[in-house]
Amino acid sequence: MMPPGHIATTWAVALALQKKNSKLARLDYRGLAVASMLPDLIDKPLAVSVFTEAETSQLVAHSVLVHAVVLVGALLFRRKSLPYVLAFNGHLLLDRMWRHTESFWWPLFGWNVFWRFKAMNTPESMVSVYLDIITRYPRVWIVEIIAIATIMWVTIRHRLYRRNVFRTFLSSGSLHSAADQDL
Repeated sequence: MMPPGHIATTWAVALALQKKNSKLARLDYRGLAVASMLPDLIDKPLAVSVFTEAETSQLVAHSVLVHAVVLVGALLFRRKSLPYVLAFNGHLLLDRMWRHTESFWWPLFGWNVFWRFKAMNTPESMVSVYLDIITRYPRVWIVEIIAIATIMWVTIRHRLYRRNVFRTFLSSGSLHSAADQDL
């Protein structure tokens, strides 16, 4: 999944959950966006700089072990971070990582084994793989168009197109305080 898909899905789930649970009223949507993208923000630079021989950019931050450790840590020590940890974990679902067993189950299949699709150890090769995915799998376009529409809906619904509202959102991370500030 591309970045808009990760962010839009996470925001849509968060907005739906906020309607049902007042304890979630203070969610930081900036943090949710970063958390939803964190496996890629960790693994892609590692693929380019450290694991240059790996055949993928889905490395350790795409493994269920890392996600389980982070989740257990949040449950034991930092429950307030749970929404962000779940956004982080949701990345595995949205990328359908169970289909990429070597990365998903790392290090069960060995410390140096990663799923082999196409080499993604340079920025150019990453762009090439994404272009290949987009052109070979039309459903990716559909999902990403829905994601962009969702982000546009959030922007309109919460008036993020207004400069002062957008500034409030950037400084607070709250969609609700940003929209309320403009009333």
